[in-house]
Amino acid sequence: MYEEMYSLALLKPEEVEEIREMEQRLSEKIGQPISLIAYRTDIASGKPG
Repeated sequence: MYEEMYSLALLKPEEVEEIREMEQRLSEKIGQPISLIAYRTDIASGKPG
């Protein structure tokens, strides 16, 4: 992964809540806690967007 090409995504509160709900469902499904992270990318310029 080209870390310099990614930055954290700026999300609305309802989008963050959707990710939290997905984390909970997946954690229950696989039996261990997980965390999901939202990134955005700007591959065209090679720099975080």
